[in-house]
Amino acid sequence: MTAAPHTGFIGRFREEPRLQALAALLLLLPPVFFLFPVPIDETRYLAVAWNMRLSGQWLVPWLDGAPYSDKAPLLFWLINLVWAVTGVHAWAARLLELLLALATLPLLASLGRRLGAAPAAVQASLWLWLGCAAFAVYADTVMFDMLLTLCTLVAWRATPALAGRRWPLAVAAMALALGAGTLVKGPVALLVGGVPALLAPWWRPQTRPLATWLRLLAALLGAVLLALAWALPAARAGGTQYADAIFLRQTLGRVVQSFAHARPWWWYLPILPAMLLPWVAAIGRGEAAAAGGGGGMLDRFVAAAFVPGFVLFSLISGKQPHYLLPLLPALTLAGGVRLGAGRWRVVGWRVGLLLALIGIAVAVGLGKLAVDHAGRIGAIACGVLIVVVGLSFVVGRRTPPLPVGRAALGMLAALLLGKLAFVLAAGPRYDIAAAARRVAAAQQAGVPLLFAGPQYGLLTFAGRLTAPIPATSNPAAVAVWAHAHPQGWVISSEPDYRYPATPLYRQPYRDGSLRIWRAGDVTGAMAAPSRD
Repeated sequence: MTAAPHTGFIGRFREEPRLQALAALLLLLPPVFFLFPVPIDETRYLAVAWNMRLSGQWLVPWLDGAPYSDKAPLLFWLINLVWAVTGVHAWAARLLELLLALATLPLLASLGRRLGAAPAAVQASLWLWLGCAAFAVYADTVMFDMLLTLCTLVAWRATPALAGRRWPLAVAAMALALGAGTLVKGPVALLVGGVPALLAPWWRPQTRPLATWLRLLAALLGAVLLALAWALPAARAGGTQYADAIFLRQTLGRVVQSFAHARPWWWYLPILPAMLLPWVAAIGRGEAAAAGGGGGMLDRFVAAAFVPGFVLFSLISGKQPHYLLPLLPALTLAGGVRLGAGRWRVVGWRVGLLLALIGIAVAVGLGKLAVDHAGRIGAIACGVLIVVVGLSFVVGRRTPPLPVGRAALGMLAALLLGKLAFVLAAGPRYDIAAAARRVAAAQQAGVPLLFAGPQYGLLTFAGRLTAPIPATSNPAAVAVWAHAHPQGWVISSEPDYRYPATPLYRQPYRDGSLRIWRAGDVTGAMAAPSRD
C-alpha cells in the first residue's frame, strides 16, 4: 500500500516551488521597510544621492560640500530614478537593491542553461544563491556590490555567445554590462566580468581563440567608451583634484597599502566560508557521489570566473566582505550541478544546528549590545525564534536529503530575525534620525553649525539637510570657531572630542556617543578638547 500524498497547504508548500519562491520574497521584503540607514556606509551613500537630487548636479557626486570621488555615479542615478517615482525615502533605495538582487536570479538560471546545466541543477543553484548568507545580508543593503553582481552576470551570460553566430549581440551586451559595471565600482568590473571570456579557449575547447579575443577586445573598448562618456565631462566639471581621484587614486590607491580597509592577503580565506553559510556546513555527500565526474565545461567556466577574481581581490590591499559578492554566483552554479545530480545533498540536522548557533549568537551578542532592557529582551526573543527554526530542521525530517529550497528559507528566516534583533537592540546606537532632525531644525533657523571630526554625511540624508555642515579635524580650529560663534552648535561623534560641558543632546552612537554642544559652553569650559 503506497503512502498517502501530502495534502493541504503544508503539503502543497513542500512540493510547489512557486509557493517557496513567494515565501522567500516575503522573508526578504520586511527589512526594506523596518531597517533604518546604517552608519557609516549607507548614510553616506544616501547623502550623496540626496545631494545629487538637491543640487541637480548629475555628473559629479557631492558629499559634505566637496566632490565625492570614492564611487562612480550609476547607483546614485538609479536611486534618484526610483525617488522620482516614490519620493525620497530610505525604503525606496532598499527596495531598489532588493530588485537588483532578485534580477540576478533569472540571469544565473540563463547562464546555467547556456553552460549545459540540467533543469534540476539550475533550480538548485538558484536556491543556493538565494539562501546563502551573502545574498540574504546584502540583498537590501544600500551598497554597490549587488549592482556590480548584476552587471557581472550579464557579462558572463554573454560570454558563451561570443563564439557563436550571434556574436555582435553578445559583444554589445558585454560592452554594456562591463561599461555599467565600471560606472558602479570602477575598472575592477572589467576584470571580474571579462576574465571568463579571456579564458574561453580553456573552458570551451571548441572556441576559436583569436576571434573570441578580438570580440572581447571590442566589448572592452565599448565598455571603456561608455565609462569615458561620463568620466571625461565629470573630470572637467569636478576639477583637477577630482579628475586625478577618479582616474588614478581611487583604483591604484586601493591596490597596495590601501587608504581604506587595508587587510593581509589571506583575509578572504576565512571570510569566504562565512559568506557561503549555511551551505559550507550543511552539504554532505549524496548517493551518487561514487559516480564522480565533474560538470565539464560548466566546472571549467566556474574556475575561470571565480579563481582569478578571488586571487586578484586577495592581492589588492583594500578588502571588505562584500567585495566578493560578484564572484559567488559562480560557486552556487557549481554546487547546483552537484546537488542536481545527487552527488551532494543538504543534511537537515546540520542546517538546524547551524541555525541554532546563529540564534544563540544573536541572543547573546545583540543582547549585550542593547542599550536598554526592552532591546535586550527583543534580541533574546529573536534569537530564541531562530533556535526554534533550527530545531525544526533537526526534529522535523528524519529521511535525508533535505530539499535545498527549505534550507534556504530557513536561512532567510534566521537572517530576517537577526536584522529585526539588530533594530530592536542596537537601533539606539545606529539610528541617527532624532539627532538629524534636531540639526536640520537648527540649520533652518540659521544656527551656525560645525562638525568636529570627519562626518561622512552622517546627518545629511536623515535630516534632509539643504546645505553641508562645515567640518574640521583640527581641535584648535574647533576652539577658534566656537569662540567666533558662541550661539552655534558643535557636533561630534569622535572620541577625540569630549568637552567638560553639558551637551544639548547626546545619544549612544556605535561604540561611543554622538553629542551636540552649544559653542559658548565649549569655550567656557575649555579652550581645546580633552582626549580620553
